[in-house]
Amino acid sequence: MNKLFKWLTGDVLGIISKTVDDVVTSDEERLLLRNELQKIISEKALEADKMAADIIQTEAKGNFLQRSWRPILMLSFGFIVMYSKFIAPAFGLPNAVLEPDFWALLKLGIGGYVIGRSVEKVAPSISKINLKK
Repeated sequence: MNKLFKWLTGDVLGIISKTVDDVVTSDEERLLLRNELQKIISEKALEADKMAADIIQTEAKGNFLQRSWRPILMLSFGFIVMYSKFIAPAFGLPNAVLEPDFWALLKLGIGGYVIGRSVEKVAPSISKINLKK
């Protein structure tokens, strides 16, 4: 999600901003349009975060496997890393080389888990703020 947000706010917003500069000639209109576009992108990013939080909350209400698959997966990844980097070398056990794809998957998993948990914790307070408006 973080990469998507950076892409939206960086690359996409930069392209849109350049297009606005090319099309709109008045500085006041240009500033107004840029602010409105930034507001729209921020709102859509917040909606995406809320949807992710809803998914996690729905999973949390399910059975044991639905509630626990993320922690089980991350514990499995942790064991693989511990085995290949510490246990196997220390005891002379056969060791598998961890491919770059494994590390990419681990980064994605940790990022998704951390962001998912963060959204789960923050979403209720954001919802309260939006309801007051």
